[in-house]
Amino acid sequence: MRAFSYFVLLILGALVISALINYPIYALLQEGLSKGPHKLINTTAKLIAIPGFILLLRHFAIANKAGLGYGLPRPAFIRDLLHGWLSGFLILLLLSAVLLLLGVRVIRPPVDELFFLLFKTTLVALIGGLLIGFIEETFFRGGLFSAIRKQHSFTVTLLLSSLFYAGLHFINPPPLTGDEAHTWFSGIKILSGAFSQYTDWAIFDSFLALFGLGAFFAVVRERTGNIAYCIGLHAGFVFVIKLVRQFTELDTASAFSFVVGNYDGMIGYLSAAGMLVHTLIVYRYWRVPKQVLA
Repeated sequence: MRAFSYFVLLILGALVISALINYPIYALLQEGLSKGPHKLINTTAKLIAIPGFILLLRHFAIANKAGLGYGLPRPAFIRDLLHGWLSGFLILLLLSAVLLLLGVRVIRPPVDELFFLLFKTTLVALIGGLLIGFIEETFFRGGLFSAIRKQHSFTVTLLLSSLFYAGLHFINPPPLTGDEAHTWFSGIKILSGAFSQYTDWAIFDSFLALFGLGAFFAVVRERTGNIAYCIGLHAGFVFVIKLVRQFTELDTASAFSFVVGNYDGMIGYLSAAGMLVHTLIVYRYWRVPKQVLA
């Protein structure tokens, strides 16, 4: 589990450094940051982690296109990405339709400027989805997956990478109030509460759904030998989620509200079950790997 441990230490180290420099960065950018210094912790940590990520890629000899999952020729990569996007779009569209039919989410039409809002949301969701897909899949199903896969079986790689993927979504730095937010130690205080959700059983359904999503992506990564399809899937998921959350709202009074968690009002037990079905189908019937990791 050496590779997995290195990636965990990378994230923890980046978070600690981010906490230590949180106050001076916030003091420097305070005029443009109205939401408080806690919003900087995760963002700064991601930037700090980039050099360490590159070093890990070199250490595990995967600092190349094939190792990161970009080994396909460009036309084939773009084709798989588009196919993945369409698949992700259809999968989340089905989930959204079921949530609407069950009354878990209800349509919330905008008061005015419908077409402008629809155009703006669609554009932001499309671009944002692709950016998130490229960044997160390069890290999780690119570097992390490849490093663990060089040392372990696919089953172990799936479990560890999915656990890591789900866990990172619940690092949530809390805001500080009063003078606490403006001291040299504010970053450490913020970081000390960032893992509090891990002891809250209320996140279990969302954690399970994200773990299932990570497992689904891992199977796709293993079967295709690259991350093009994963990027497309991820981007398609994000695209639908952003649109649905913009034009619908969660009805907590619904008798079926238990099928979604409190992470984003979309994922939960229902999506976890759906991901399990998709994962089993892909694992059993989809194509063999196009390339083998060195």
